Amino acid sequence: MQFLKHILSGILFLVASYFANAQLKEPDILLAQLKLATNNRSRIDLSNRLSLAVRSADPDSAMRLAEHMEQLSEIENYPYGRANAHLCIAAASTIKGNYEEGFEHIGKAYAISEKIGNDSLKGACLLSFAGYYYNKSNYDKAIEKSLAAIKIFENLHYSTDVVRCKILMAQVYQLKNDLPRAEVILKEISSVPIKEIKMKVAALHTLANVYGMEEKYDQALALDGEGLALCDRENLPHLKSQLYDNMANCYMYSGKYDLAKKYFHESLLLDSTFSNQKQMADTYLNLGQLSQLQKKYPEAIGNLRHSLLLSALKGYKQGSYQAYLLLSEVFKKNNQPDSAIVALQTAYDYKDSMINASTENKIAELETIYQTEKKESQLKLQDATITKKNFFILILTSAIALLTLTGFFFYRKRQFKDKLLFQQEVMRQQDRATRAIIEAEENERKRIAGELHDGVGQMMSAAKMNLSVFENDLDFKNEQQKISFENVISLVDESCREIRSVSHQMMPNALLKSGLASAVKEFTDKIDARIIKVNLYTEGLNDRIDPNTETVLYRVIQECVNNALKHSQANHLDISLIKDKDGIVATIEDNGRGFDIADQDNQDGIGLRNILSRITYLKGSVDFDSKPGKGTVIAIHVPA
Repeated sequence: MQFLKHILSGILFLVASYFANAQLKEPDILLAQLKLATNNRSRIDLSNRLSLAVRSADPDSAMRLAEHMEQLSEIENYPYGRANAHLCIAAASTIKGNYEEGFEHIGKAYAISEKIGNDSLKGACLLSFAGYYYNKSNYDKAIEKSLAAIKIFENLHYSTDVVRCKILMAQVYQLKNDLPRAEVILKEISSVPIKEIKMKVAALHTLANVYGMEEKYDQALALDGEGLALCDRENLPHLKSQLYDNMANCYMYSGKYDLAKKYFHESLLLDSTFSNQKQMADTYLNLGQLSQLQKKYPEAIGNLRHSLLLSALKGYKQGSYQAYLLLSEVFKKNNQPDSAIVALQTAYDYKDSMINASTENKIAELETIYQTEKKESQLKLQDATITKKNFFILILTSAIALLTLTGFFFYRKRQFKDKLLFQQEVMRQQDRATRAIIEAEENERKRIAGELHDGVGQMMSAAKMNLSVFENDLDFKNEQQKISFENVISLVDESCREIRSVSHQMMPNALLKSGLASAVKEFTDKIDARIIKVNLYTEGLNDRIDPNTETVLYRVIQECVNNALKHSQANHLDISLIKDKDGIVATIEDNGRGFDIADQDNQDGIGLRNILSRITYLKGSVDFDSKPGKGTVIAIHVPA
């Protein structure tokens, strides 16, 4: 018991001292729960989770905590806790780049999972094995273990762990330069909500890498920025290294060498802090690439040799292959052909040890087997479900059919009635809205016309009269001054006429006094025949019609004539207004350049929309007949 108390007090001191000034959400919660735990098994489970939560920020503390839990689990005869402790030690070892040590602990955890028959634990071990093989550039093994883990997690409905496996597979395909497949997997899992921040950062980083390799640098940098913000918010400095590395690559390949060097050194500083020699090997490789692009060949050779040394220490074949391949290019450009040949041959040797035809075939075979088994499992599950459902369906079919038929008839009757009422209400609302708009427009036209005629027009007329009277009292020094004064009077007089013309156009007196035919004639008579000759024919309009209809038709004809003046380049315009027992027919025809009615831009024009909406309000119809070079005919019918 004394030993147990010593271990527990050590745990609490270790965790409390580390998090005294930290601002980490998940570890804070776990630490609070740990202090309230009432039995050793709960303390072990919480401590293992705490070790995983802090492994990125402090892998040494995470490892010591997991080692304590492994000892305590053995004393408590708690194999599940012991296996998880081994996985926590492996995770911390991976952060520090000690992959072989981590592999040993994964093996111990896997043996326990098989002994106690715990599938979730077994799946976690398989995923850890996949991570180990990924770091060792053994890609077929990484895919094999990932697919085996996915199969377990899918059976357990652990969607988060399935996503974790797929992120790892996407990273493998990215390193194999199979970018389309990597992108498909990443976009597939992007539809799944990811609550775990580390997983989200990993997914963002991997997709950013893919975009970077596809030269989509802006998209890649945006994803890296999002990942860095998450790392800062959750205090995950270790994960920032890879994001910095990808940013540096984007800057390097887009020619921004100073920024590239800055972020490569940021990445190197973080990796050296956590003793992650594999990541350091990658960063020195990238620095070698940067030096080569800048034609600093001795510097490039030095960086690449650093990368090779670190890759050899960690058994990192992918890093060695890439470094030797790049070193061959640098030697060649630095006039060292013999060294270039040796480096190239060494690179091919590493490539053959990682990826060959059998490896590619095995990966494809593993994926085929996984997909086939998954489909077979789904089919079996579907068959069982269908058989079970059919039994109940057979019993209930008759009763349901009878009730359905009865209900259907009542439903259809009610649905038809509701639909009819709804359509009628929609039409009423549309009519009200259109009427309100048109009435508001006409009221505003009347108001503005009145203001112009009675206000501004009267003042301008008074000004003209005062100027004319004032002219008799002036003693002009010369004829030029008199001419200038007369010009001023002429301008004021012209302004008066213009104000009267605008006010009459906005609300013509003829429309108010004599009706539609007179108003249209007054409007067309003011059009200069030298610009366009207008022929107006009216019939049956001796009696006044509904004022609202008169106003709408006048505005529509005015819009049509203005369109012809502005756009048609016509020199002849025929307007016909005929009223009979069926209603009013208006036709406006010009001999201008016409237009393509099928063109969407013409259909969406404001002028045409105004004409259609106004005539629709009157329950009428509008037909347009026009072709380029053939003129335009607009036929309007408003029912009686």
